[in-house]
Amino acid sequence: MSKTEKEKKLETLQRIVTNYDRLTHQKQMLPDEHSRYGWHKSFNYLNPSRWNDSTQIPYVAASSLIDAYSLLPTRPDLAFNSLWAATNSSYNDLYLSQHNGSSDTLTDSRSIEFSIERITQRLGHTITLGSLPDETLDSISIKDMMQQFFNDAPDKIFHFVASYALKGIAVDMHNKIEKGLGKKEIRKILIPSTYNTFKSRFPNIHGNIERSTGLKYFKLCNIQETTDKTDISYGISPNDSKAARALVHATGEEIRKAVTSFPATTSSFGPAFGSDKEWLTFLVFAFLYASRNTAVHGNAASRLNSLFANAETLTASTWNFLFGYLYLSLIMYCQGKIDLDDLAPHSANSKLLN
Repeated sequence: MSKTEKEKKLETLQRIVTNYDRLTHQKQMLPDEHSRYGWHKSFNYLNPSRWNDSTQIPYVAASSLIDAYSLLPTRPDLAFNSLWAATNSSYNDLYLSQHNGSSDTLTDSRSIEFSIERITQRLGHTITLGSLPDETLDSISIKDMMQQFFNDAPDKIFHFVASYALKGIAVDMHNKIEKGLGKKEIRKILIPSTYNTFKSRFPNIHGNIERSTGLKYFKLCNIQETTDKTDISYGISPNDSKAARALVHATGEEIRKAVTSFPATTSSFGPAFGSDKEWLTFLVFAFLYASRNTAVHGNAASRLNSLFANAETLTASTWNFLFGYLYLSLIMYCQGKIDLDDLAPHSANSKLLN
């Protein structure tokens, strides 16, 4: 019997992890000359005029940015982790320097929420991009530039959100039934915080998914804790795997429509966001912060070492880095570390993966 692709990848993983060989590891990735890396030749670095004075560079954030740059373009997943270290430093500094409250603790959620408030206040600010052929100045608002990123985002970005939302909803439905029957529920400690955040912060879009594709997804599942009690098994049979993927893709498409059409409503989900702030909160928490948590907390396989990694995974990880790079820059703009027009490179970066 011939070995499946999964079995071959597992055997390779076993060889590398028990006797690491860099060349063998590199062979599991796309070759350096692959077209998926072509975007990097046109990548636009943040280069604020203020930073001509080296004393004005945000030292801690800059040190992590250098690490991020060194991992591009072949490991955008790891570059994102270093980028987030710079982002973490920046949103904490923003909170500490501008928030007037008396909180005794500094948390990621509190600092991110504060950064979102500050960025929301500036969404209408217009960035000068350069001169058009008729010598008028081309420009774009911060909000429209953020929309640019999502208009052309890879499908896999939306599938990521759809997947953790559907799985969380399925567990909720399972537990409700089990509780009613007096049986053992899936322990709350096993439900990813990413889903809990999604459910609590975005009740409208969560409810819309739950009533539509969520119920259908749940019916394909046979949920239980794994035998070692460290994870959840969704028990989707091979015969139903195609239907499950179709539901993830359909949900992802509706999330795309909800995000890109705001403030209009073209998604069958109906109104998903009640304000610019709620929309921006979704972009940061549901995409960037969820990706950060998945990677840092070790709740999933390393993105590009996963058994299911492919070229689309690489492109999605690259997009994640590029959008995260914009978020970091917007925080720096709110800090006064960079000027408005220093954000212009991100408009070009938003089109690099087209």
